[in-house]
Amino acid sequence: SGPGPFEGRFLTISGALHFAGEMPDLARSLRAMALGPAKPSLHREPGIVLGMCDDGEMAVDGPLVALFHGRLDQAPLGRSAAHSVLQAYGRWGADFASRLTGDFACAIWDGAARHLLLARDPFGAEPLHFWRDGRAILFATEPQGLLALPNVAREIDQRWVARWLALLPQTEPGTAYRGIDGVLPGHVAIFDAVEARQVRSWKPEELPPVRFARDADYAEAARALLDEAIRCRIAGAASVGSHLSAGLDSSSVTALAARQLAERGGRLTSFTAVPAAGFDGGNSDQLWDEGPLAAQVAAAYPNIDHVLVPNSGPPLTDMFDRVGGTSGMPPLNPVNQAWIDAIGQAAKQRGITVMLSGSKGNMSLSYDGLASLTEWARRGRWIALGRQLSMLRRRGHRWPSLANSVLLPALPRQLRRGIRRMFGRAEAQLHHFSALRPGFADRLGVLEEAAALAGNVGYGRSGQDARLAVIGRLDAGMARRAERRRFGFSTCDPTADRRLVELCLAIPPEQYLLHGESRSLARRAMEGILPDQVRLEDRRGLQGAD
Repeated sequence: SGPGPFEGRFLTISGALHFAGEMPDLARSLRAMALGPAKPSLHREPGIVLGMCDDGEMAVDGPLVALFHGRLDQAPLGRSAAHSVLQAYGRWGADFASRLTGDFACAIWDGAARHLLLARDPFGAEPLHFWRDGRAILFATEPQGLLALPNVAREIDQRWVARWLALLPQTEPGTAYRGIDGVLPGHVAIFDAVEARQVRSWKPEELPPVRFARDADYAEAARALLDEAIRCRIAGAASVGSHLSAGLDSSSVTALAARQLAERGGRLTSFTAVPAAGFDGGNSDQLWDEGPLAAQVAAAYPNIDHVLVPNSGPPLTDMFDRVGGTSGMPPLNPVNQAWIDAIGQAAKQRGITVMLSGSKGNMSLSYDGLASLTEWARRGRWIALGRQLSMLRRRGHRWPSLANSVLLPALPRQLRRGIRRMFGRAEAQLHHFSALRPGFADRLGVLEEAAALAGNVGYGRSGQDARLAVIGRLDAGMARRAERRRFGFSTCDPTADRRLVELCLAIPPEQYLLHGESRSLARRAMEGILPDQVRLEDRRGLQGAD
């Protein structure tokens, strides 16, 4: 699978094109973003300067120049990822990014055609930003690399702020800074003499359906791809950590990683956030303390060092400042910053360089299948829907819960809201889930969209797989970058591996609800690997319970 992960490597790139006068000081841009010792390396041509520092990669082949940061899983041994990007561009042109698998952001300057291409992987693991003024273009890994240059004004983009506070999907390229855009995940931004545009390189809706002969084949295929996704991310790593909750995803990633590391005599350090001492969970029917179930996973593998991390850190607002100061954006799910920061600090003390997570598993391996039933309702597949709902009911799901989660989202908004009011469960309004002022939201054109979604990206998505809406909800590139800057490790999510996600999107929805068992695919895939009490647990974990 080519070179190992960017263990201990900090990858930063930047560039400037088509400036009529004096070229910007790109070394200054790179120093502003550097995560390690800033030793900029620059490539100059008339009207062009491209640069990198830390362990970014550059490849030059005649008129073609590539800058790369991240990881490619199919890069040939002995060949840099930047050279592999140039090879892909030479063969497939602007469609090159659709042929790459890994966590990456890259830039290609084609001196013969006189155009620039910027690309990111489908899940936005690595950030990439740009600023334009006429034909002049600046690009950089972080907004800070652009703001360090005098050409770029420091102004807040109020529309971005409104969309962020309304919890709307980040489907627009804007950032918190006016005039600075991000390359969208799964897109290629193309700049030439005619126009600037972003085109999609990842098109999951075009995936052909996957059909296997046996139900067991689906589980085996998913487990094999998750295993490979983990292998690519820990290859050559000396110190691997993992988030370990009581959930299916982090438990699956942890167990499979422990098995792989055991083969080479390695150990895995797994971190579980637990409430501070003295918290009793109240009357919650959710898992408010995930420590005991996580401990069962750790006990099943002798090479796991299990670390319980209580929520007893500094004030939450102090952590907000640290997150904002390193990522250039406010934190999403702010209460979770307590345990994220505590685990990060604990991992830093232990010298972890690669941290595994399973944050996208709910939309891939452990998808519960219920949103697919909503689409069946929209399409009028009543017989199949009725059969599936009956099986879920026999498995213990209650009819009111099934109606609320499966049937009501398929109805027009006003009818859906009216029914919920009738049963005393009014749908969330903007002021219930956001401190955003309605007048401010209305002035910036986001009030209607916020009201329609009511904080749930699954509403009103007829014809689109709800999983894609959730996957695209947040661009996590800068959040990961911030963790790297604060804690020194690279966060990798094998459940967001392109190969695994594409398989899971192409698998028939029935496989996730086989015999009425929610999350059936993951439960079957991990049989014999996870303790049954963890594998079959139905309760939802309550993050940051205290």
